[in-house]
Amino acid sequence: MEQLFYYLKVSWFSVKRAPLPYMLTVLILSLGLGVFFSNATFYYRMNSDPLPDKSDKLFFPMMMLVPYQCSDCKPPSVLSYSNVAKLAASDIPSAKAAMYSADGYLRQHAAQPPTPVTVRITQRDFFSMFDVPLLHGSIWADNQARDELLLSKATAEKILGRTDVVGQQLLLDDRLFTIIGVLDDWQMLPKLYDAYNRQYLNPAEDVYLPLESGYDYNYLSNTNSSTYDDADYRKLATDGRTKAIHQLQYWVQLDTPAQQQAYRQFMANLVTDEKAAGRHPSPEANQLVMLRDIVRYFGGESADIKAFAIVTLLFLLVSVFNASHLSLNRYLSNQYEFSLRRALGANRSQLQMQLLVDMSLMSTFTLAGAAIIAYGCTKLMNSLWPANRLFASWDVQLMLALAVLTLFCSYLVTLYPSLRASFGSLNKQLKE
Repeated sequence: MEQLFYYLKVSWFSVKRAPLPYMLTVLILSLGLGVFFSNATFYYRMNSDPLPDKSDKLFFPMMMLVPYQCSDCKPPSVLSYSNVAKLAASDIPSAKAAMYSADGYLRQHAAQPPTPVTVRITQRDFFSMFDVPLLHGSIWADNQARDELLLSKATAEKILGRTDVVGQQLLLDDRLFTIIGVLDDWQMLPKLYDAYNRQYLNPAEDVYLPLESGYDYNYLSNTNSSTYDDADYRKLATDGRTKAIHQLQYWVQLDTPAQQQAYRQFMANLVTDEKAAGRHPSPEANQLVMLRDIVRYFGGESADIKAFAIVTLLFLLVSVFNASHLSLNRYLSNQYEFSLRRALGANRSQLQMQLLVDMSLMSTFTLAGAAIIAYGCTKLMNSLWPANRLFASWDVQLMLALAVLTLFCSYLVTLYPSLRASFGSLNKQLKE
């Protein structure tokens, strides 16, 4: 330990003797690391797997269940109520849920100003399929229509000032609903259960309503809806259930390869039955897309964040190169000191230990500078791209990654000077 303190003392003396080149090296390296880390954070968050234990078990089935003929078309990304009923007729999935999102206004009583909220209209298996945590109460007993809803924790606190509100009633669009549950803190990042049109960038919904109630009260999707016949969007309770109004996303949980194969066969048999009934004029184009592939399937990957990540990686490489050049200049200015220590009997391992301590000290300063710069860059990106704000958070794993990257880059910066100091010709160094 005494030897370590001695090495630190020598390193600090070297810094004080030439502070400007040293701090310039640290600044350049911190700038490269900070800019790269801020962009890498967004890229990592957007491409992370929110359900690593289930991402290969949750599937998004799609079929060409439309009245027109098309030989090279992809199946629609949303389904009609009747199409979902056909896909849900199978007992093969371990869980299944149809869903869509809508807008609404929530308030405690008629005298209170209404608060705009987003509503996830879905079925009871949604909560188990996507590991949605429950803080208070329970979910619906079945998938029947009922005037019951669940609130997010933030919405309960905003509207009612607390979370233990099970049994109370609220006005959702001037209809009275009973609160049966409150979710715990939960934000699926990215929100892959709603990936179409880059909805996966949006926060989780505020209110959760039964699917049948959503249709009974004519809640139209706020993301994607279309129709292929003479149907009235304002009459979901009737036309929505019987005509080709497409607005539902449908998910199934298939836990084993056997279930997956069986469900694919079920979908193929369904196409055969539909063709026999004259309702499927297009060629079969069934898709069973895995949860972790859904963003790529819809072509919704964030190209701007990917491009920035590549550019900032190149910027980091340039920063490392420039910092290495400055570090070499520092070595040349201290060359006589290293040579004198070698002449007095210091072996290569002792010199390497000294340079390792130098590198560790520089890494400490660089890590602090990189964290500050990354924080500033993240705030700037949040202001430029507000939709990406959810993906700006850091955790212990990301901070450890920054620390490891800082150590690695600092090592690269000091590698060549270290080799020259330890293995260069002593006579030549003393003459120089």
